Amino acid sequence: MNSLVSVILPVRNGENYIRAAIDSVLAQTYPHFELVVVDASDDNTPNIVASYKDERIKYFRQKSKGSVNGYNEALDNYVNGKYITFIHHDDIYYREKLYEQVRMIEKFADVDCVYNDIEFVDEQLNTVRIRGHEDYYHRNNDLLAVMMIGYGISNLGMNVLVKRDFIEKHKLRYSLETPICCDHAYMFDLIDAGATFKHIDKPLLRYRVHEDNYSGDRERVEQDNQRIYARYSFEKLENIVKHTNYSENEKEIVLGKLYYRLGNTDKANKLFIDALNKHQNPWAAFYLGTGYYRYQGNFESAEKYLRLGQEQMPYRAEFANNIGCCVLQQQNVDAAKPYFAEAARLMPNYYDAKYNLERSEIGEKFNPRITDREIEHSEQFGIVWKMAEKKREESGSLQPAGNL
Repeated sequence: MNSLVSVILPVRNGENYIRAAIDSVLAQTYPHFELVVVDASDDNTPNIVASYKDERIKYFRQKSKGSVNGYNEALDNYVNGKYITFIHHDDIYYREKLYEQVRMIEKFADVDCVYNDIEFVDEQLNTVRIRGHEDYYHRNNDLLAVMMIGYGISNLGMNVLVKRDFIEKHKLRYSLETPICCDHAYMFDLIDAGATFKHIDKPLLRYRVHEDNYSGDRERVEQDNQRIYARYSFEKLENIVKHTNYSENEKEIVLGKLYYRLGNTDKANKLFIDALNKHQNPWAAFYLGTGYYRYQGNFESAEKYLRLGQEQMPYRAEFANNIGCCVLQQQNVDAAKPYFAEAARLMPNYYDAKYNLERSEIGEKFNPRITDREIEHSEQFGIVWKMAEKKREESGSLQPAGNL
């Protein structure tokens, strides 16, 4: 194997972490790569990059404003590789990442994109959890369905390696219309273009979790997602879900969340209520309650259904956190605080709960963070969750395998 890989590193003010990211690329066991740094910084980042004398590093100042343009300038002007992947300035490759990815993509001639599992770490690089993934080989409907509800392939730009010929054939670039979720939109572009995906069953990337990279602006994230989903009609989405390999119960959850995200709250409510009337499904109660909160502002109904789900799954931190949000909106900070504390106890690295607990300790009312993207935790969501949970247990991590 001697095909060139272009590793694109767009950066703005990355002086605190970029050295570790660059070092992890230079330490790759696969030597045939170029590291293309596109820099829009006004801190010490340029000097840090200049301190390296490795000829595989190609440094360019970003010409246009906006973080997304760093990706596109590299794709348009600077890359020479047969394969394309990315790294963020605060993340770290395993030494064998490129080797394993190139080996897999060259083993399967029909594969256009490979991806792997991820190790989430804190600022000191201590393991928080391992996130496992499912293999969606020739199952694009399944991948597309779960991508729409916040699962599928996580941390997309760093986690995937794509054939450059496929990117250029379909003229794929990062979307300027979805700056917060540009990598998410890019994955939809790959799926819509008919890419074939293959999974590498091991973690090859360390994703550093810290406040600066946590997307706390959920409204902007939701707005970007709305723009992504707008390319599909309701009929198209329903047909996609219908033709997935998931069970009927799983399809209910997927469709219900899609209806909420696309603004059809009545249809989502009816679907989840019908599901609860047919069988016990705590995650249908979770989404129904969270939907009443987020999309309708009906905090009383939201609390009712969240408590119903919590009765069946008292060990799930998401229920406690979201009930706390309802209590805060209807009562006061003191009444809500115990719920946030319980959520943080159940899941110590749960950012929504930590955020809410820290602010409740101040004693002033605030706008809490409600969690609405935990489909991969569902026992109903068998294939995805069981595989991810198995990886969690094998890793020795105490944290759930799904989203923080």
